[in-house]
Amino acid sequence: MERWSLSMQTKVKLLAAGTAILAVFAGTLFWYFSYYTKTPEYSLKMIQEAVVKHDMVKFQKYVDMDSTLTKACDAMMEGLIETERPMPEEAKVALSGFAKMFKAPIVAAFKGSINHYIESGKWDDDASKVVDQGIPIDSDMILSKSGIKDMQFESIEYTKMDEADDSAVVGLKIFDQEANAPFVLEFLMKKTENGIWRITEIKNFKEYIVLLSDARRQQMKAYIDTTQVLMANHDKNVFDIEQKMKTILLTSNLGNENVRMDLKKIVKEELLLDWNERMEALNKIEVPEAAQTLQRLRLKICDLRIGYCEKYALWLDNKDVKPLKEANEFLKEAKTLEHEAEFISNKVKADTN
Repeated sequence: MERWSLSMQTKVKLLAAGTAILAVFAGTLFWYFSYYTKTPEYSLKMIQEAVVKHDMVKFQKYVDMDSTLTKACDAMMEGLIETERPMPEEAKVALSGFAKMFKAPIVAAFKGSINHYIESGKWDDDASKVVDQGIPIDSDMILSKSGIKDMQFESIEYTKMDEADDSAVVGLKIFDQEANAPFVLEFLMKKTENGIWRITEIKNFKEYIVLLSDARRQQMKAYIDTTQVLMANHDKNVFDIEQKMKTILLTSNLGNENVRMDLKKIVKEELLLDWNERMEALNKIEVPEAAQTLQRLRLKICDLRIGYCEKYALWLDNKDVKPLKEANEFLKEAKTLEHEAEFISNKVKADTN
């Protein structure tokens, strides 16, 4: 059998090719460990990996939590104060000073919520109340104000290097579901002594808060405009029914059984019916996130007014003082919430005019 063998020239070529491949591989490794692992883009990739793998140690390696969250808290408060309209400048200064009292607990709430998310992949936390310096802070409320739960990261838009300052600004494009709009968040990154790039600040977080606040205000206005006719019609109907009841109370004797039964009929067949219909109509409305507080207030008012009608009708029927007392308690709480709901509605109207 003929023996197959490589010529010396072929062997030299193969050796040269192998050496070249090894050189390329070695060069790639050198580039990866000496350069790429010490770039802002690599740090962002590691942050993403830390979130996916719930690796808090790795996350904190590439994100300066204290610096980033402290500055984010300042920016959030400034943005919220700026969007409070109308407000004189001296009032803004006073409110800004007052907000500083809550800075430490707000930062603690921010940090606790983000830590919980990194470790569990969930924003919800049973211990949503954070107490710092004796001040209880609802971390879920802080997350809602910051808009962080509704952010969807889409892409890296740009990286601006400042070699003289060993810093970089990375633009991350997000889509905010609540505002239904894109936004580019600018993350300031600093190069550490060992060459790692860490996030230290969100440079335009205030502008993002202003965008979000304006979007929420418009959503609130749209909700109020949508429900204005519904609320006005029911308010007028309730007013007319209550006037009818007042006339009976002023001109008749409640000790008379017929009078009491007439009132009971009005309460059950007209007043109670109206509040039930109002609640049903409100529940059919599509409510934006920004208007959920006002919607819940209105539904709670309906619930309290319904409770009042039922207890008042029971008292008219059996003359027992207990249901009358309960009816008055329902009515008192309902009126308190009605003032609160009216304040919110009027404020939104004033801010959007």
